[in-house]
Order: sequence, then structure tokens, then C-alpha cells
Amino acid sequence: MHAQTRRTSSGEPALMDAWERLQVHYARHHNAAPFWDAYQAIQDELTRRHPHHRVAVCNRLATLAERLGVVHHAHLLGEHRSQRRHTGSTSP
Repeated sequence: MHAQTRRTSSGEPALMDAWERLQVHYARHHNAAPFWDAYQAIQDELTRRHPHHRVAVCNRLATLAERLGVVHHAHLLGEHRSQRRHTGSTSP
């Protein structure tokens, strides 16, 4: 799957910036270690800026990674097995 250059529906400028940065890193590195290094740096930056919304920020970034096609299914923090979107998966 190829990343499409398109902004998130969120009006949050920090998340829009993160989406654009993730797209650039994905275009350069795909699912290689440099992409995940950049992902972690972006996540650290956002969670420091929004300490009371850490889980929401992490979940949003995971969803963006899924949208890029980096992962098939983003496992969200606080998500119970019964709430997973892809219930047909054989993954634990």
C-alpha cells in the first residue's frame, strides 16, 4: 500500500504535522528501522507536549501508521480483544 498525501480530518495542528512527517519517513524508509525511529521520536515529542492525553496520542499515531500501511492492524492502548476491529485475525 502506498501512502497518500492527505491531511487527517483532525483540526489538531500537531497531529496534522505528525501525519505529514510520518508520510515523508514512510516514503523514504517504508517499514524499516529508520521509519520506526522517526515514529518513536514523533510519539515522544507529542506525548511530552500533551502529557494528559498520552494514550490518545499513542492511539492516534498507531492509527496513522495503519492508514499508511506500515502495519496491517494497529493495536490500540486500552483496546480489549473483544473490541478489536479485525476479529477474524488469528493473532493473539
